[in-house]
Amino acid sequence: MTQAIVNLTLPIVTDKIDDILAAYPLYEYRQIFAVPELRQKLTTYVLARLPVVYVAMEGGTACGLESPDRCYSSDQHEQINQLIHQGIDALLGRTEVWRYRPDALRAEAGPIPSNWFG
Repeated sequence: MTQAIVNLTLPIVTDKIDDILAAYPLYEYRQIFAVPELRQKLTTYVLARLPVVYVAMEGGTACGLESPDRCYSSDQHEQINQLIHQGIDALLGRTEVWRYRPDALRAEAGPIPSNWFG
């Protein structure tokens, strides 16, 4: 049989990002990270800070694509969760990210009359 080398980290990270954003308290953040470019930046942020787990698979294994989360300890799952939250905070702190905000949520500054001169 031939073996295939499979990256198990990517599916776990993408699943966890989906879960965390679905439970995020502000719907606005979910809309911002629904933009594929920003979702990819968040995924890249997390993956760059994690050791990647690869497996060589012939057929079904205990640690495989059907249940890749079993390949990580609970501490590693917590580390992934923390990195996702850090990535969200880091990306939301960048001004270029806010251009992806939905128009309805943007607060545009308009002319405001002044009472400075009486």
